[in-house]
Amino acid sequence: MSTVAAVAFAVGAAICFNLAMYFNKKAVADLPSVGLKQEKKGVLKAFLANKLIHRFMLFGVIGAASYVVAMSMAPVSIVQPIVSSGVVLLAYLAIRNLGEKPRRIDLFAIGLNITGVILIGVSLAEGLPKEIEHDPVLFWICVAVVIGLALLVQVVLRGRTGNRQAAALGISVGLLYGIAAVFSRLMIVDWGNRWSSSGVLALFSSVYLLGWLFTFLPAIVTVQAAFQRGMAVVVVPIFAGLTQLVPIVVGMVALKEPLPDNALLTAVRFVGFAFILTGTVILSHRAEEAAPGPTHSEKQVPGVEETPA
Repeated sequence: MSTVAAVAFAVGAAICFNLAMYFNKKAVADLPSVGLKQEKKGVLKAFLANKLIHRFMLFGVIGAASYVVAMSMAPVSIVQPIVSSGVVLLAYLAIRNLGEKPRRIDLFAIGLNITGVILIGVSLAEGLPKEIEHDPVLFWICVAVVIGLALLVQVVLRGRTGNRQAAALGISVGLLYGIAAVFSRLMIVDWGNRWSSSGVLALFSSVYLLGWLFTFLPAIVTVQAAFQRGMAVVVVPIFAGLTQLVPIVVGMVALKEPLPDNALLTAVRFVGFAFILTGTVILSHRAEEAAPGPTHSEKQVPGVEETPA
């Protein structure tokens, strides 16, 4: 029963996160653009009064809660691919927003994602691992390698412009988001283990919280920089793929998240990973390509004037 619940919470988080992302994208088109010299009161009023923003926050909170529960119950190498597969919903809503019919490649990718989630669920027939027993040394080596690669990509591709620079930033974002997901798994488990003895202090004294902050926050900043330097359709598929790949590899190698004892179930799980990874890359490209964008005449609110260039 716990296996079904873990998968259900992961699917719920996937749905809520992508609904939140869609409403956020729609809200951006209706909100005034922000400049340094604009009246912040007018901008804040427009933000708080926007119903789409309310939906974005509601689904974001529900998704985060579902994600925490799923992470506390199942390995990150299982949860993260399922959560990432929620891009199926975002792609569908983005396509519908333009009044288009899904292309064959869209239907193929949607089928891959749905089948991948089902296969991962089937691969859990033996149940979930009882405890997380990670190798601290190997884990921190993996962290150093991932962060080192994220920095190395920027050094090697320094001086590139446009979509090439955006692609390089997308690689770094995917690596950082991926390792942040692993930190979140360890952080949640650590909180649960120490809550009875440390109480609320367990929330703020975990080294994994610091690791999560130092990887997740730079990833947020870097993804915005990537979008500013190149097309989202270039950036998103890259970091969507790496955001899944890193937790799968680090989860199985450093966190010792076991594969099924049955060889057939192991094969089923790897096929599920491959299906979701492929489908997510295709659909994330499509979702950004068809996503609601700013209107030609941006809406302004009283008291807000565009800052001269």
